Amino acid sequence: MKSKSQSIAAVPIETKSLETTTPDFEACSLAGDFGASLMYFIHHLYIGVQKRLESVLAAKKEISFSQFVILTGFSCKEYPKLTQTKLAEHLMLTEATISRHISILVSKKLLHKEKDAVNKKSYNLTLTPLGTKTYTRAQIIINKELETHFKNIAPPHQKIIIDNFTKIITSLQQKK
Repeated sequence: MKSKSQSIAAVPIETKSLETTTPDFEACSLAGDFGASLMYFIHHLYIGVQKRLESVLAAKKEISFSQFVILTGFSCKEYPKLTQTKLAEHLMLTEATISRHISILVSKKLLHKEKDAVNKKSYNLTLTPLGTKTYTRAQIIINKELETHFKNIAPPHQKIIIDNFTKIITSLQQKK
């Protein structure tokens, strides 16, 4: 017999209200330790946003947030066709992590998979027209949700935040 957590993956997980799960950031600011405090805040922001977006997308019953992330790999014009290896590398995930999602997206006809002409062990993945439409709809839902939660940050400040995080990400991705 399956446990409740194994029953239906598309059903959103019940979470406590934000009032009972929001950490006291002042109390958790680790006495001036910028690195530890930053990691703590980033972790809570990431998990909070991910859970919220997963719940919103699950309510629309199209794709999961994880599947959206996989489709995001195809959103760059320079990557119209990707192998599973290149997609994993592009998204900074493992092939094992994305494999199941690719199978689901192929079965939903959101991705097309065909053998590579040169390397017969490899498959090329492309976004289908239905995949493009589904991705665009999910992107609109996600953008609306994020705008709701980040509306207190003025657009010029949002740009400054994105620009600075982009610099940090670029710095972290440089090989030493």
